[in-house]
Amino acid sequence: MKKGKVLSKGQIVVGVMVIALAGAIWLNTKYLPTSTKYLGESTYVDNKTDGNAVQTGTTPTDYFATAKADREKTRKAALEEAEEILKSAKLTDSDKKAVMSTLEKITKNTSNEVNIENLLKAKGFPQALAIISDDEINVVVKSDGLTTANTLQIQDIVTNQTKISLSKIKIIPIK
Repeated sequence: MKKGKVLSKGQIVVGVMVIALAGAIWLNTKYLPTSTKYLGESTYVDNKTDGNAVQTGTTPTDYFATAKADREKTRKAALEEAEEILKSAKLTDSDKKAVMSTLEKITKNTSNEVNIENLLKAKGFPQALAIISDDEINVVVKSDGLTTANTLQIQDIVTNQTKISLSKIKIIPIK
């Protein structure tokens, strides 16, 4: 290093970049709309993002038990209907393939829902319910309010299990 030289060009460039980064962070926090509490915060089904959980008329345990029983009853009815269709002698091969495809989809959705629910329980959500429809999913969790980290955990679990895009995931917390 030459005598009398205090800073090199590289040090000056790094210093300017750090100052620019600090300025960008300051501007972002100063001018970020107050309605956006958390970066990446999801919109809940009730269209509220204030962290308040949806109140239900029943206890969460009753809600989850009833919803799971209803889901299983609906699935059982769909499977029985598909079996009746398959027993029909008038079915063509393409009709049989369509019914088998539907049965495969129901089985896959059931498996994904159970996996999501079990993974959510492992991540600290005592009660969870996943409901997969055509190309979207509703996830109901027992919570007094979800943090951004909770929301990201749920989204991560759902996208890893189903490959459904984030915009098609609805998270519903209940107390």
